[in-house]
Amino acid sequence: MITCEQNLPKAIENLQEYISKHELTTFQLKWEQLNGDYLLMKDFLRRGLKDPQFNVVYHNLLRELYALNSDIQLEQMIHENGSYQLAHQTAKSVVLGDISIKTQMEKFVQDVAMLSLEPKREQTLQTNQLYEEHQKYINQVFNAFLVSPQWTESVAKFVEELFLSPTVDSNDIQLLLSGLMLSAIQLFDYRKILVLITIYQKSTDEEIRQRALVGLVLCLPDNDANIYPEVSKSITALCQNEQTLQELLELQIQFFYCMNADADNEKLQKDIIPQLMKGQNIQFTRTGIIEKEEDPLEEMLNPGAADRAMEAMEENFQKMMNMQRAGSDIYFGGFSQMKRFGFFMELSNWFVPFYPQHPGLSQMNHELRDGQFMNVLLEHGPFCDSDKYSFALAASSILNQIPSQMRELLNSQELLGPTVNKEEHHKPAYIRRMYLQNLYRFYRLYKDKNHFHNPFSTELSHHTVFFVLNNLFQNTALAYRRLEIGQFLYRHHFYDDLHRLLDACENINSVEYWRLSAMLAHQEKDYMQAGLAYDKLLAVDSDNEQALRGKANSLFYSGNFSEAIKYYTRILEKDANSTRVQLNLAVAYINDNQIEKGMKYLFKLSYEYPENLSVKRSLAWGYLRKNENEQALQLYNQLMAHKNHIPSDYLNAGYCLWFDSKIEEAVEKFAHYEMMRNKRGIAQGNDESLHDVFSLDAPLLSQYHVGKEEATVMEDLVNDQCRSDAGRKGEQLS
Repeated sequence: MITCEQNLPKAIENLQEYISKHELTTFQLKWEQLNGDYLLMKDFLRRGLKDPQFNVVYHNLLRELYALNSDIQLEQMIHENGSYQLAHQTAKSVVLGDISIKTQMEKFVQDVAMLSLEPKREQTLQTNQLYEEHQKYINQVFNAFLVSPQWTESVAKFVEELFLSPTVDSNDIQLLLSGLMLSAIQLFDYRKILVLITIYQKSTDEEIRQRALVGLVLCLPDNDANIYPEVSKSITALCQNEQTLQELLELQIQFFYCMNADADNEKLQKDIIPQLMKGQNIQFTRTGIIEKEEDPLEEMLNPGAADRAMEAMEENFQKMMNMQRAGSDIYFGGFSQMKRFGFFMELSNWFVPFYPQHPGLSQMNHELRDGQFMNVLLEHGPFCDSDKYSFALAASSILNQIPSQMRELLNSQELLGPTVNKEEHHKPAYIRRMYLQNLYRFYRLYKDKNHFHNPFSTELSHHTVFFVLNNLFQNTALAYRRLEIGQFLYRHHFYDDLHRLLDACENINSVEYWRLSAMLAHQEKDYMQAGLAYDKLLAVDSDNEQALRGKANSLFYSGNFSEAIKYYTRILEKDANSTRVQLNLAVAYINDNQIEKGMKYLFKLSYEYPENLSVKRSLAWGYLRKNENEQALQLYNQLMAHKNHIPSDYLNAGYCLWFDSKIEEAVEKFAHYEMMRNKRGIAQGNDESLHDVFSLDAPLLSQYHVGKEEATVMEDLVNDQCRSDAGRKGEQLS
């Protein structure tokens, strides 16, 4: 009502009804002041007086009303939301904007520096006490940020100066930035947004800058900024910087990697981890971990087995590392089971940077705390902060079960696997990725995660993480760069998101837009739409080979073989040696009933590439269309016997047998086709159901005088065979 319709009198009326209904007497006086100002403005107009500032006053009242409404929502959350109740109680003694906050945070830095002058014996005790007291205080300030009402100009200025101060600990600022972000995600506050923008632009600490950037994009509202032109103006100015644009585009891609954590974890658990574990020389027992002895007999019976196992393990390990380098969150699955420590009961601990002196680690085994383990984890650990705390706590809890030979590893980088060097640690992209992983774990795993709006939620029709589509970026330089992430979305199968991106960019008549549109339409088998998109590309560059191939293929798959032949011919005029295009042209000729022309190409290709499976498949298809079933079946038998056979080999072999009236054998081949199709996964491949295939191949069936009725009965016979095969398989398993 306030930001969308901007209907001030209706909004004032609705808010009064809400205040009365919920007996929110604390806000009654503020409402009366706003209503009084509105009545004065209303009376001014009724008397026919012209006020040149009328619109300004109207919008100022809207802003004040929005702030009042937000504070009322905050009050309701404090009463109804358990996390907000606890935060409110914890932060009661902290007044945001009070200079004492900065004074106490600076004093902590000074006290830490002074500790180095103390005798060694005194340092440990005083260090523990100092960090424990400071942690309690900074936790209170964090919660004060979380439950802070709409900021005044003075509070915003205080926070800005605090976060840019060189005399305050960076870890503290990073933590409080997360508190600010949480607060603004829950309830929009334009001054909090502006502070985040300023911190990102002015801070010289990269850790702080990148947390501010991530927080900024997660806090952006869809419509609530309409009455705050300052936000739109600041976002537009922000996007005029080339480095900022690049970081925003990189951040958008990082969000999608983060959202793909479950799929990445499934791939690891199914395809990679089991193979890695086969090569491990350790065994988990009830009493702990023991090293397995090598079996000399195994090496005698199976020479080279150990080397092959090691090679396989290294290969799978490399796959995992490649996933990580690309941006995948490979540790989410493992560490998601390690968030039950008491440490993670405290809300702020999900966001705190990792540092060995954290009081939450005070109960760790002294062998770990006093050795190099913590520093190795801090400086070289390839995990996000949240996972570093999990790793440290977990290592401490099982220390006594680890063999003495393995304990030596605890103080070395080898324990962590592939580590991260200092240079990489300080790169903006790495900092953002680690922080995003912290946030993703919080929103997925925190015990009271439902108390917070989850920007990563896929249940929302427009999840916040696809921030480049936010209206605030619509008229900025970023709007013209958004298509740069389209290739990533396509390559990683984010097709729904690619649709949304293209819808948002439909006014950008660029080559990249039409290329992505064509690729997406082709992937979704909308060959008509794909062809139209390729036409747009060819209108810009008539000789573009990719567009010519795409247009030819879209015509081919839509069944317009005569037109497809024209485009394939044009391509061969430029590249006469392209095997793929010659194959497609040959099959297009065959499907266009110009069979002899097609077979001429195929005989040539078969001579040049006798072992090429695609050539064999095309040649077999040509024989099938020529009514030479015996030759076709010979080739399909060779293809089915090959390790790289595909479902359509069995399908077309079934046709050969069916058309020769070998019904039982045909049914067997069709049933095998269905089994392979289901095993591959319907969503994964391009294999249609038998019913759909019979419809698509109606011209072939008609050629052999097979009508729709016979095809329907054949389909039923195949279904009977599939059920029978499934029943036998079930009996064998039982």
